[in-house]
Amino acid sequence: MERLRISDNGRYFVREDGSPFIWLADTAWTVPARLKWDDVHYYMQTRKEQGFTVLQMVVLDPEFNEEMKNPCGIPALHDQDLLKPDEAYFSYVDWVLDQAEKYGFYVLLLPCWGELVVGWDWSGGTHKKYVTLQNAEAYGCWLGDRMKHRKNILWCLGGDRMPVCRGEDYRPVWRSLAEGLSKGLTGHKLCYDSAHEDWKKLLITYHACHEAETGLCSTFSYWTEEDAWISFIMLQSGHGAFKKNYLLVEEERKNHPSYPVWDGEPAYEHMPMTWPVEDENSFHGTYIVRKRAYWALLSGAFGHTYGHSSVWCTATQKEKNMICRETWDEALQSEGSGQMKILRDFMEAYPLHSFIPCQQRLFRQSSEEDVLDLHEQAAENREEKILLVYFAAETEERIDLKGLFDDEVHAAWFCPADGTLQAVSGPLPVSDGILSIGNAPSDAPDRVLILAEDPDRIAVPAGTYGAGEKDDQIRKVFEW
Repeated sequence: MERLRISDNGRYFVREDGSPFIWLADTAWTVPARLKWDDVHYYMQTRKEQGFTVLQMVVLDPEFNEEMKNPCGIPALHDQDLLKPDEAYFSYVDWVLDQAEKYGFYVLLLPCWGELVVGWDWSGGTHKKYVTLQNAEAYGCWLGDRMKHRKNILWCLGGDRMPVCRGEDYRPVWRSLAEGLSKGLTGHKLCYDSAHEDWKKLLITYHACHEAETGLCSTFSYWTEEDAWISFIMLQSGHGAFKKNYLLVEEERKNHPSYPVWDGEPAYEHMPMTWPVEDENSFHGTYIVRKRAYWALLSGAFGHTYGHSSVWCTATQKEKNMICRETWDEALQSEGSGQMKILRDFMEAYPLHSFIPCQQRLFRQSSEEDVLDLHEQAAENREEKILLVYFAAETEERIDLKGLFDDEVHAAWFCPADGTLQAVSGPLPVSDGILSIGNAPSDAPDRVLILAEDPDRIAVPAGTYGAGEKDDQIRKVFEW
């Protein structure tokens, strides 16, 4: 596989040859520690066919057992000591990463979950702080050296925790871990606050939580650009019902224009919107999952991440509950998973690296923002003369087309729920540079309006991803 790098304009990722990379990720946090070998194959084959290109995984995650045992029951560490890693555990992590490369996935890899640094979980429990200022650099160096030959790894520190939390500042620990990684990966230690071209090559971000008290949820919420080890921005718009991730993306692009940004943990399918769970209506459906995706992408995000409440934790039959109503393998075939395949088709048809946000073209852009489902998001490709507008609900809009289209324009409605494309009879006349149009009625509330000068550019072909790669000899075993 080719290594990825950040584009010259700082907006998205490209391969070594300069071709744009489509980032569509799945939150596979627990796969290295929870799935046995044949399940790993089944998981990756399925996600490949659904169009995913990136898997977000964690090396050390204590959420399900503090000893961090792998599927064979082997603890990750001897004597719960970070500097005494068990070779059998990490050999299996290596094997999982080998399979990811085999299937063509890039992996956003977390050396450890944030819980191991801060020593507490979201349920109020506390435990030993495994990763400290005394051992973080050595662990990072060891892990980096182990991974230095891999071309499909991007790095993520943090893990659903802020670097400053509960009155303690853990930034020195994370900086030390970053410096250790740099030494292991490059052979020489980089200083966290000294600019160096190798920092950009390592491609490291930070996974913050969505801080309830402040609403902060960005990589740069507690870091600054002086932290040279950070090269791209992750948002966690989170699982609340009323998050405006398009504003979060817009703010990061404005404040940090040379850093790519994406929503790396948005609303997961079937994740609760409220804690504690109130009733059956407290869970995210596919509509909110789609909204977060199209809002973010059309507001300038370089890609998107999908999650499911049963997949991120690889829930088994015995672990089914109100939140994990399906096993992980059942949830792989969820409605939202299929709609991510449709999103990949859309991203292939309209490579969003070539589009820029253009909210100023929407007359209703700043009105009725208190009604979140009325928000529309627009982006344009001036060179190809294409305009995309995501409508979250059936409504009418006036669009300023001056400078993009002349007297007429071709139009169609794309449905993110089922991938259908409904052409608007035309071409449509553009009167004084203004187009008045209403969303096409359908069973799904949301639509993407596609406007193009060339009618041949209005098409979203259904792609085939991973065709012919499935090994029929691989068994899928979900009980072990």
